[in-house]
Amino acid sequence: MEPIEFEKCPVCSSKQTVSRLACANEPSIAPGTFVSLDKLVTPIQDVNKIATPIVKAIVTHFDVCAACGTRYCTRAEIMSIPVEIQHRSGNVIRTPGARGYAK
Repeated sequence: MEPIEFEKCPVCSSKQTVSRLACANEPSIAPGTFVSLDKLVTPIQDVNKIATPIVKAIVTHFDVCAACGTRYCTRAEIMSIPVEIQHRSGNVIRTPGARGYAK
């Protein structure tokens, strides 16, 4: 499934976001690279019931409109996310990885 992008602010229809402005002249970021201020990863598979180290998840990207200050979703996509194993009190807990993810 292709990512769904929301290119305009739902309030004022501006295309400028804070992260796009901040990264516009950043030499370490290639032109045309998608940037956002915040990402939320929501697993769509139960990480405790699968045997693979990868889980499918919906990744939603959020940014702030540079014109009016509205925070809104700029992109949503389904991705494969590595599962990290955390040990708490002797229990093994599988969680979607927070250190990056692969498509």
